This record gives sequence, C-alpha cells and structure tokens, in this order.
Amino acid sequence: MMHSSRLTRRSVIKAGLGLALATTALTTLGLPMPARAAGKKVIIGAFADGGLTPFKQKIIPQAKEAGFDIEFLEDEYGVTLEKWFADAQSGAGQYDLYLLDDPWVPQFGAANVLEDLGAGGIDGSDKDWIGSMIDMGYWPPQKGPRVKGFENAKPTLICVPFVGDLQTLTYRNDVFTGGAPKTWDEVIAKGKEGVAAGKIKYPVVFRGVSGNPIVTSWYPVFLSFGGSFFDDKWNPIFNSAEGKASADFFVGTMKQNAPSGVVEFDSDQEGAAILGGDAGAIIQYSGNALKADDPAQTKVAGKLDFGVVPKQQQAIAQMGIFIAGVPKSAPNKANSIEFLKWYVSAETQAKLSEAGSIPVKRSAFGIAKPGNRLIPVALQQLDAGALPRPRTPDWAKVEELLGIELNKALQAGSGGGAALDNAAKQVKDYLTTAGYY
Repeated sequence: MMHSSRLTRRSVIKAGLGLALATTALTTLGLPMPARAAGKKVIIGAFADGGLTPFKQKIIPQAKEAGFDIEFLEDEYGVTLEKWFADAQSGAGQYDLYLLDDPWVPQFGAANVLEDLGAGGIDGSDKDWIGSMIDMGYWPPQKGPRVKGFENAKPTLICVPFVGDLQTLTYRNDVFTGGAPKTWDEVIAKGKEGVAAGKIKYPVVFRGVSGNPIVTSWYPVFLSFGGSFFDDKWNPIFNSAEGKASADFFVGTMKQNAPSGVVEFDSDQEGAAILGGDAGAIIQYSGNALKADDPAQTKVAGKLDFGVVPKQQQAIAQMGIFIAGVPKSAPNKANSIEFLKWYVSAETQAKLSEAGSIPVKRSAFGIAKPGNRLIPVALQQLDAGALPRPRTPDWAKVEELLGIELNKALQAGSGGGAALDNAAKQVKDYLTTAGYY
C-alpha cells in the first residue's frame, strides 16, 4: 500500500519543531479550537482504495443522517502522502481529517502536525479496540524501539484506526479441497496438483515490482519463516537465517510456481491472475479480496475462499490499516473529533461491519450478519498474528532499498539471502547517516 517518499526523518523533525511552536497555542495553552461550521462540516482526505468502498457507499450516508456534512476528497495513493504533509506543514487547512496509510503515522508524529485525540476525548484505553490497531495510533510507540529524539517522550494518541485492513489468504476451493492450505509447502504441492488437473495455470501469484509491491508480498512469507526486521537498537536483522530462508523461498520456489512475468507484476496483474482463474492462491489486502464474490470482477465466483496466511513457523500477516488523524490546521477541528467519536462507537462500527468493511472494534466482528465472508477470517488472522511495519519515519527509504535488492534476486530466480545481506548493509549505512546510532 505504501509508496516511496523523498521525506526523511531529519526533514520531518526539523519541520515539525518549527510547526510545533506555531501550533502549540491551540492545544496546550487552553485557547478554544475553531468553531464548528454549519451542518457539522468535515472534509476527509483519502487515497483511492477498494477497502474504503463500504465506508463511502454505506457509512457516509449514515453520517449525514447523524448531522455531519461529509466532503470526501480522494486522490491517487502515490500523491497523497506528500500532498497532505505539505498541507499540514504549511497550515493551509484544506482538510479536517486525513485517512493515512499506517506507516505514515511516524512521519506525521515526528513532525508534530496532528492533534492529540486523547485530549479531545477519544479513549485509547477502551478494551473494545483491537489492541494491535490502536497501538499504531500512538507516537512515539508505546512498545518497541523508538527513534532518537523521542526516547523519553510520552506516547500521544494522534491517530485512531479507521478500517482494519490486513493481509489474508485467498485460495481456490476446487484446488485446495480440504480447506485453506496451512503451510507454504502445501500451497506449492496442492497447487501443482491443481495445475496438473488443468484447474489452474499457477499455484501462486504475488507482486514483484521493486519497492513497496515486492516487499509487501515478501513480508508475510518473511514473518511466517520467523523473521524480525530490526533489533531494539535499530540494527537490521532481517538478514538472519530465517530471513534468508524466506527470501530464497520467495525468489526461488515461489517464482518457479508463479506466472512468468511476475517480476513485473503489481496489484493489477496479480489481481487479474487470481480473479481470472489462473492462480491457485494469493496473499492480499481486503480491497482486492472483496472482489472475490463479485461476478462482475471475477471469472471464478464461488471458487474463491479466504483463510489465514500459511505458516512455516507461524502464521503472521502484515497489517496495513487505514488510520485517521486530525491536522492541527483543520478548519473544522471540533467537528472532525466529534465525527471520529461517532465513527469509532460500537454502534457505528457494527454498521461498518454490516456494510462489509473490516472494523476496528472487536465487538463489531461478532455481529449476526457481517457484510462479507472475509470479516470473520480477518479476526482469525488478527488472533493468529498480524504485525505493522517498523515504526520509523524512515520506513519508506528502508523499503525502497530492500525492494530493489529483492527485485534483482527475483529477476535472477535465486540469491534471496545475498540480496538481504546487500540490503541490510545499505539500510545500516542509511540509518547511520540519518543519526540512528
């Protein structure tokens, strides 16, 4: 979901320090926030993604019935991060709410451009939250390593989970007739049987394009093999024995059982392979998974089921939630916080689940009629394990460096472990320059 960015930790912190001085007056000196606009206007900025379709179609009309005047402004994913960050830094005030990709939270947090939602009355300690999701709204993180400059800072709730997106498995039920494959070895072995029977052309499909796409596809394999990304001092450890085994499996065995052009595959191509009936299994986010039951978008409706990601040592998926932050420059700040309180209430989250979107409150997973078959599977995946990407403002650069090396190995069809060694050295050098050590 995430694109590469030219933003760096140094730049966001430097910018943030200046902006913090300008915005502190509103939030910590007790001065009133901007008055509500008539009709409780809320301007929401979002990037285009199928995971937001239920919100747009079913929840926005209900928000209007509740008295909110929602203006939903949508952009392509690749431009939103820098556009919103510029809006927040300049204080332009074009948005009341950003629907961020969760790896962006550290950048906005380090720059101190988002409101303290806890101070606004949103309870981050509510036990109904999915714990791994609400944790992602705090800066600096409540758990795990912190970047320099924030070692002793008090964690502040600057974002709240909005849509609980995460990776799950989509598989062909006429190939994996005993249910979802439990291991990666089963994905390949049963998939080959499906190819031999003429049911599919390839056991598996994934994204191979350099940067975020290939890293996102490799990440659940990496986690399932038992890999960890950094130690508690930000030293890269993704090139451990477990990490190298996952990379060798990814660029070797998985490539051999995927379409020939997988090196150049992004979401469109991998989606076409699973929805067109060519591939037997895929790990993907909900925006594409939800197309599995739509006869207008798939040739194999009724043959696609969902499951927890396969394991080698463990079954861990990558989290990629939509998460909402209120910029300090928001023109209708009070309205946006009131809207968030309404939106994350158990009642509205139940409606979101009924609409077919993955909620962020546990109670909403238990409603009688969730809007699609993926929702109970998503809860199974959350309970099995789902991890966010490392909480650093420099994740985009780390992902870029790693993605380049993984793509080179994928092109060669071997050398995954060596690719991780090369990437680890580059990441270490970059973070050294950025002042991490």
